[in-house]
Amino acid sequence: MASAKIKMIPAVHQSNSGFSAPAKTSATFVEGAPVKMSSGTLVACSTANKSSTTHVKKSSVQTIVGISGGKTTSGDTANILVHKLQEGMEFIGNLVHTTVSSAKVTAAAIGTTTVYIGKAKSSDTHYGWSLTTPSSSGSVVQGKITRLIDPASTVNGRVQAVITVGGALSAL
Repeated sequence: MASAKIKMIPAVHQSNSGFSAPAKTSATFVEGAPVKMSSGTLVACSTANKSSTTHVKKSSVQTIVGISGGKTTSGDTANILVHKLQEGMEFIGNLVHTTVSSAKVTAAAIGTTTVYIGKAKSSDTHYGWSLTTPSSSGSVVQGKITRLIDPASTVNGRVQAVITVGGALSAL
């Protein structure tokens, strides 16, 4: 069963949160995927796996520029919208956990629960907010839950989280 149900999207109250850039000819990524710049073009961020969850790799944390607003396949060099990702910005995504039934929180999670951009490596095509702590949590993009979109205790419920680590936009 897939954990992440929607694509990662920016919170609606943010302004000036996007830009566009061409995709690298060999790049392949889905809408809502973390992306970085490589020689002036967009590519998918490198990923690392922990258990059954995929997170952005440490080497990409400070070079990630945002969340893709479109998808691309190999050979496509069209400009892709990117929702900038930097500390203090907020994004909405589904909760993800290595055990699907554990992908839920209560209202007490607001402001206290740390989440990580991730997806279930075997079943998800889209990224969400992972409750699974990576092996080195200080080296992955992370945030704090600021709002529950779906009712508390909804499995794979949508949450809004503010970025607290990662996305320094140093690649721009």
